[in-house]
Amino acid sequence: MKKMASLFLAGTMALSLAACGGSTASSSAAESTATPASTAESTEQTTADASDSDTIKIGVLTYMSSARSATMGFFQVGWEAAGEEINNAGGIGGKKIEFKLYDPQNDAAQVPQRLTEAKNDGCVAVVFAVGDDLAPTAAEWAEQNQFPVVAESNTSTEISIKHFSKYFFNAGPNAWSFAKVLANAAVKNEGKKNFVFCGTDGAATIDAENLLLLEGQKIDPDFSCLASYRVSSDDSQFSNIISSIASTAPDMVLQQGGGPTFVAFAQQGLMFGLFDNSDVYNDFVVDTSTNSSLAEAGQFPYGHTKGMYLLNFWDESQMDENIKGFCDNYMNNPISQENGYVAPSDAGLSCYRCVKSIVLGAQSCVDAGTDYTDPQTLTDAIAQISWTDSTGEHHYRELDNQLTFDYYYGVSTQEGSEAYNNSPIATDIVTYTADEVLPTEEEMKAYAETLGVTDRF
Repeated sequence: MKKMASLFLAGTMALSLAACGGSTASSSAAESTATPASTAESTEQTTADASDSDTIKIGVLTYMSSARSATMGFFQVGWEAAGEEINNAGGIGGKKIEFKLYDPQNDAAQVPQRLTEAKNDGCVAVVFAVGDDLAPTAAEWAEQNQFPVVAESNTSTEISIKHFSKYFFNAGPNAWSFAKVLANAAVKNEGKKNFVFCGTDGAATIDAENLLLLEGQKIDPDFSCLASYRVSSDDSQFSNIISSIASTAPDMVLQQGGGPTFVAFAQQGLMFGLFDNSDVYNDFVVDTSTNSSLAEAGQFPYGHTKGMYLLNFWDESQMDENIKGFCDNYMNNPISQENGYVAPSDAGLSCYRCVKSIVLGAQSCVDAGTDYTDPQTLTDAIAQISWTDSTGEHHYRELDNQLTFDYYYGVSTQEGSEAYNNSPIATDIVTYTADEVLPTEEEMKAYAETLGVTDRF
């Protein structure tokens, strides 16, 4: 499969980086830019012009106008890195890729309308580069419209069990895998006996809490959750919350909810001495989009932050040429350079995988002489794609439409971080394959019963 993927990448893909976007409910498509949409500067890409008949349109739902639009650049560089790879390798049946951006404004009620616009605009598929809190709505739309949507957000049981659709593919980290990795590290290997949860109210964060308890108790039946705090991204909440957590002195804190909440969490945690007694576990242990500002201010809790990540970007010896190419494209993108990004983000890698999945599906249709503009045909093709690189073997499981890849666990360290503006890296890396940490059908069936879902399996 690695040889097949290399042959594919060597001669089958192309890209027009013209992108479209918008910020109003009535008009969601307009020319986009080489810099993040949050800068509100629109310039047309200098790629060759191509009519609609000469391009393959891929829609992208992403943050462009809400408070979360500040993170859009980390996502955008990922799908554009895939685009550059495609462009440099020559095309899909002689056609270029055109990204069209749509803004749901962080509102679940607008997700169906934006997806419908993408479909009506001639997009062959949609990349869902929005949070897991909106993913169930997108999965429902994909099922109702029988149209392929590929998500970069964390996979929750809301979409893998409650709202499963064979048209909705999950290319982001799986919350259940996250729980298994942390349970193995914290409970089995480090002997943690209890935890406190602190995070937002998203579907995947709820899973992270519930499934960590489930997986932890498989190892130690006495493993317990001492308290649970649901928060928004409002920093003002953290003073009382962190003081309460610090006074509880749990063995570990499971912190979830994205970069802005972790920044506030870490700052308040240092103030109240939280890290004197408790280690913090999350999936941002080496996320440069989160950690750069903390590191620059000398506020990152090195050694006390442990967790999962998707790419050990600091160790090129562990990368093949494909992943090195992704990193190069990511860091050479004007968005990365203009905004001072220090390394690729996990979200960017997931967006890259989303686009690659669609492209591989479309190419297989071209090879087979079938019509990738037919949603059912492309959906069936995406379900069958596979490729291998240094981050693992990749295919979509029939069980839950989850993309397979390796997961990495490590402890944040300051040593070596000077190469990344003092953003932390991780040492003593443990690698888990997808087969080791993704839920089995039996596990999903049992959990579905606890959720009251009787028609999933």
